[in-house]
Amino acid sequence: MRLALDWLAEFIDLPALDELVHRLDMGGFEDSRVETPGPDLSALRVGRVSSREPHPDADRLSVCLVDLGEGDPVQIVCGAPNVEAGQKVAVATPGTVLPDGTKLKKAKLRGVTSHGMICSTQELGLGEDGAGILVLDPGAPVGQPLPEVLGAAGRVLEVGITPNRGDTASVLGIAREVKAHFGGEIRVPPCEPSEQAEPASKALRIAIEAPDACHHYVARVVRNVRVGPSPDWLVERLEASGIRPINNVVDVTNFVLLELGQPLHAFDLATLRGGEIRVRRAKPGEKLATLDRETRELGADDLVIADAERAIALAGVMGGADTEVSDSTREVLIESAHFQPTAVRLSARRHGLRSEASYRFERGVDREGVARAADRCARLLAELAGGRVCQGRVDARGDAPPTTSEVSLGVERTNLLLGTKISGKQMTGLLERVGIECSAGPGSLQGRIPSHRNDLHLPEDLIEEVARIYGYDQIPTSMPTAVLEPVQAPATRSLVERAQDSLAAAGLCETVSFPFLSEAELAGLRLPRDDPRSRSVRVANPINEQEPLLRSLLLPTLLRLGQQNLARQAEKVGIFEVSRVFIPQGDGGLPDEPVEVAALFADTGQQRLWEGDRAPLYFHAAGVAERLLTALGYESALRVGTRPYLHPGAAAAIMVGGRVIGAVGEIHPEVARHYEIDVPCAALEVSLSALVELPRRQARYRDVSRFPHIRRDVAVVVDAATPAGDILRALRKTAGRDCVSADLFDRYEGRGVPAGRVSLAFRLIFQSDARTLTDSEVAPAIDNVVRMLSERFGGELR
Repeated sequence: MRLALDWLAEFIDLPALDELVHRLDMGGFEDSRVETPGPDLSALRVGRVSSREPHPDADRLSVCLVDLGEGDPVQIVCGAPNVEAGQKVAVATPGTVLPDGTKLKKAKLRGVTSHGMICSTQELGLGEDGAGILVLDPGAPVGQPLPEVLGAAGRVLEVGITPNRGDTASVLGIAREVKAHFGGEIRVPPCEPSEQAEPASKALRIAIEAPDACHHYVARVVRNVRVGPSPDWLVERLEASGIRPINNVVDVTNFVLLELGQPLHAFDLATLRGGEIRVRRAKPGEKLATLDRETRELGADDLVIADAERAIALAGVMGGADTEVSDSTREVLIESAHFQPTAVRLSARRHGLRSEASYRFERGVDREGVARAADRCARLLAELAGGRVCQGRVDARGDAPPTTSEVSLGVERTNLLLGTKISGKQMTGLLERVGIECSAGPGSLQGRIPSHRNDLHLPEDLIEEVARIYGYDQIPTSMPTAVLEPVQAPATRSLVERAQDSLAAAGLCETVSFPFLSEAELAGLRLPRDDPRSRSVRVANPINEQEPLLRSLLLPTLLRLGQQNLARQAEKVGIFEVSRVFIPQGDGGLPDEPVEVAALFADTGQQRLWEGDRAPLYFHAAGVAERLLTALGYESALRVGTRPYLHPGAAAAIMVGGRVIGAVGEIHPEVARHYEIDVPCAALEVSLSALVELPRRQARYRDVSRFPHIRRDVAVVVDAATPAGDILRALRKTAGRDCVSADLFDRYEGRGVPAGRVSLAFRLIFQSDARTLTDSEVAPAIDNVVRMLSERFGGELR
C-alpha cells in the first residue's frame, strides 16, 4: 500500500522516518520504505540570509551573506525581488547539480563573485513559480539537508501488507500501527455531515435477500451535487496512492476508502429503478455491464446489488455502467457495506476482476466502521461537490458476521514460546497499544478484540501481537533446551526421491504440472465405466474452466506435454512426473491420493549416420521400468497384461511380489490419435504408494570370482503362448547354485519351426568362487535343465 506521508501526519505525529520504516518492518510488514517523488535535492542545504545589500552595479540584483551553519557566511548574488535578511532559504553551493541538469560554479555577476544560488521552487523542480525564491519555515535548522526540512510533504510511504492484516490497508490502519509502536493520539477527521434535505428513507428502500453474504448495508443520499474535477490536494493524494482521479464524486469515495479502509460506491440515484436496493444472489442467465465496459454473465453464486428490476453492481468488486456517476448526475446514493469475504473473493476470482474494494473486502473490513465511512463520504461531497445531505441513513442488516470477542492468553506460556520474561502487566500494556483491552486473571489475561482486527482468534494470535510490539529484535537469542529426536523421512518420500534420481539418470526430464484435466483428455484414454479412474473428482471453482477435473492418473498430462514438444519439432521426447493422483471413493468422501510415477517416450524415427537400427520403443520403456524398480530396491517381473490406453500387442503388467504395481507399453494408436501424436510413443506407470506396502529386497554383495566361467547355450522350441519369463525363472532355479546368470538372447519363429511354436535361446553362465569348473560338473545341471524344459513346458531342443 502507498500513501502520502503528509496525509498520515494529519492522523498522528510521526517519528523520524528511518525509525518509522524500521519499526514497521520489525512489526511484521514487508519491505517498508519511503519514496521521494520528484528531483533529488539531497545536495542542497538550508541557509539563513544574514544580510542583504543592493548590487553596486545592477538595480535588480542583491548581494547576500548566507550562513550555512559551518564556517563563515558565503556571498551569493540573488536576483529574486522577495529575498530579505533573516529568511531561511534553499541554497545550492558550487558543484551542486540542479534538477534541470545545471551544474553550479563560482561565478561573477556584474563584477561581484557569487558562491552559489538561492533557489526558487521552479529551480528546485517543485513548482512553476520562478519569480521569487522559496522561503522556508523560520524554524528550519541552518545547514540541514533540504529534503529533511521539507518534511513529509511530497514523500510517499510504501508498506507491504500481509494477507491477514487487511485492517492496515488505510491511513487510519497505518496510524494505529504508528501509535502501537511509538505512542501518541490518533486524530480521526470529522465524519458527521450537516443534514439539510428531507429524510433519506423517503428516497430509498433496502432489502437484504442474501443475509449470509451481506451482514450490514448502509446508504446515504446526497442531492444537488455538481460533478467536476477534484481539488489539487485530493488529486495529489490519490495519485500518490496509485489511484487515477476521475471526478470529485468518485474521487471522494476512493479517498474515504484509502482514509478509513472501508470501500464505498456511488450510484447515480436517478438511474435506479423502483427506488430500492436489493442485495441478492444473481439470477440464472443474468448479465451485468461493469464499469470496465465488459458485459459479464453472472453465476448463481455471485452476490449482486440490484434495483427493482436488474443487477446494478457486482457486490464488493465493481459497479455497473448503467448507474455510474456522470457529468449529468445531480443525486448520489452512497453505498457502504460489510460483505462476507469469501463471497467477494469467489466473485472476483470467477470474473477475473481485482479492485481496491475487493482487495479490502476479501481480507475483512471493520464491521463497526460501515456507517462512519458513509457519513464521512457524505460530508466531503457536501464540501467538495456542493451537495445537500439528506437526513439520516438508510440501513439494513443480515446475519451477524462470525466474530471473536475475547481471547485468553497465558502469561507463562507466552514467555515459554517467545523465550522472554515479560510480566503480565507489561503484556497488558503491549496489547492495549494495539487496541486490545485486557483484564487480568490468575496467570492469564482476557483480551477483548477490537472490531477492526479480523485476524485475531487464537491465543497464538495474541502472542504474536505481544512479540511484534515488544520487538522481534528485542527478543534474546537462546539455544533450544528440548531433546531433539532424529527424524526419519517417510518411506513414500524416500521412494519419490529415488524414482526421480533413477529416471533423470535414464535421460528423462522431470515435469511439474497442475493436477487438472479436461473431460476430453480423460475420455481419450478409453477407460471402462467400472474403472475408478474414469470418475475423476470435479473442482467446484477451477482455475481453468476447461480443466475442471482432478487427474486420476498422470498419463494424460504427459501426453499433452509430449504433443506440445513434438509440435515444436523435438525429435525425441522423454519426460516423467511424480505426483499424487485423486481416486474418487464410492461413499462420496474425500478421494484417495496415492503417489504415482509415470513416464512418456516418443521418437520421430529420424536416424543419424552413427545410429543403427532402433528397437521398438516398448523395449526401451521396459528397460527403464526394470531399472527404476531395481533402483527402488524391488525385484520386478513383466507379465502379460495391458491397459485400455496401451497397445494390446506391446504392453505388459509390472509385477512385484505377485502384485500388479504398474504397467509399461506402447500407446494405443487410437489414444495417440486423440492426443494428435503421430509418432511411436510408449509409457510406463508405477504406483509408489503400492510399493511402500511391499517388502523391499535386501541388497546382497559377493566377491567377483577369480576363476573362469563356462557358457552353455540352450535353444528350445515351445508353444508360442508360453511366457519366456516363466521359462527363465524356472531355468534359474533348476540350473543349480553354480549358475550365476541365465538370460534370453534370441527368439525365432518361421521356417524350420512348426506353426504355433517358437524357438527361444537361453544363455547360462556357470562359475565357482573356489575353483575352475569342469565340463563334467556342468553337464548334470544342463541335463536337469533339458529335462525340466521337456516335462514342464513341453519343450524340444533344437
